[in-house]
Amino acid sequence: MQHDDKLLITRMQQGDRTAMQVVYDRYKDDLLTVARCLLGDHWTAEDCLHDVFVGFVAGLRQLKPNGSLKGYLVACVSNRARDHLRRQVRQVPMADSAEHLPAQAPGPVTQLVAKEQVHAVQTALGRLPYEQREIITLRLHGDLTFREIALSQGVSLNTVQARYRYALERLARLLSGEQP
Repeated sequence: MQHDDKLLITRMQQGDRTAMQVVYDRYKDDLLTVARCLLGDHWTAEDCLHDVFVGFVAGLRQLKPNGSLKGYLVACVSNRARDHLRRQVRQVPMADSAEHLPAQAPGPVTQLVAKEQVHAVQTALGRLPYEQREIITLRLHGDLTFREIALSQGVSLNTVQARYRYALERLARLLSGEQP
């Protein structure tokens, strides 16, 4: 864990509200991206993020500052998203959104092409089994190592690496138009 994160946790445990704001501001965008990728819905992702931070604050007294704070929070988001999806009867389709496009896109044609590419990738991700989509999301958006993912999911490192490889292979087939 970064020295700065350890200090922030200590300050939060002592009741410093500005430290919590710093943690929230530092990690909220990355955590929201992970939640959106896993849940496929912006509003549900925001609810997930809110629940994670409420739980984080509630459990501060028991928190032992070791490992990556971002990794810990990403794992919390992943667990919360998994719990949410378990409660649902069907899996949520990926949202059609191009919100991650740069604000200064060169022109309408470029924006349209980028939006179509985002949609194609989101649709392909939505067709992956949840376990594979989760690993892709935690690795690419959560910046977690395979070892951190394995620990957070309670599976072996080999399982995580295999799921990642299978997910990439399936994504490539889906994006090329082949049947998975």
